[in-house]
Amino acid sequence: MPARLSVYDDSAFKKEVLTRFGAFRDDVGVLQKQYNIAPTIHIPIYTNTKVYTYAHFGLIPSWAKDRSAMQVNARSESVFEKSSFKEAYKQRRCLIPINGYYEWVKDATHKKSQAYYIHASTQAYFACAGIYESWYDNTLKLTILSCALLTTEPNDTIATIHDRMPVIVEPDDWELWLDEKSDYAELNTLYTPPESEKIDYFPVGDTVNSVKNDNATCIKKVAIGEPRQRSLF
Repeated sequence: MPARLSVYDDSAFKKEVLTRFGAFRDDVGVLQKQYNIAPTIHIPIYTNTKVYTYAHFGLIPSWAKDRSAMQVNARSESVFEKSSFKEAYKQRRCLIPINGYYEWVKDATHKKSQAYYIHASTQAYFACAGIYESWYDNTLKLTILSCALLTTEPNDTIATIHDRMPVIVEPDDWELWLDEKSDYAELNTLYTPPESEKIDYFPVGDTVNSVKNDNATCIKKVAIGEPRQRSLF
């Protein structure tokens, strides 16, 4: 499941949003480059209210007693009926721009997991289908905006390393995804995975294994089998 992300350049995404939807409130401003985003870290989202802002990666339902109810992914096949997601799916859909994400595959030969970086092969980013929710933290006395990524069946490329992938929304479908008036039958047409030639992946080193490491080395391609730098953490 996509639970480790990379978001370091949102310029092309913001330009496309401006072209398609006009002026929007930009609470992100200059993006904080992040190459190794784990759940609970804040990521940028573009909401159906034309606001570009940061949200806690991992949706916490508004009714949750604490953060233990957090979920980072929502299955597109059941998101409309799950109590944790159904209200957000109905009213609070968003786009989550990412430059890429990671998956780990167990290496039987070396008895360890190999990390792979997955990215778009035809553009600079993915615009992933997301949902968002507000939750009040009684301890911090603060309202937390949180989000989750929708997932779907993989295309042929991703199926070689994982059985799920993010729902990727093409720019021509952004309005349909964000429009509260879109019915579920229309939304279901967006869950077909992109063509395999639009997505690619390559192996990366051990640096990404620790969330304490957050730099461009995380997305540096390595040859499988070559000595990999050990994490210092």
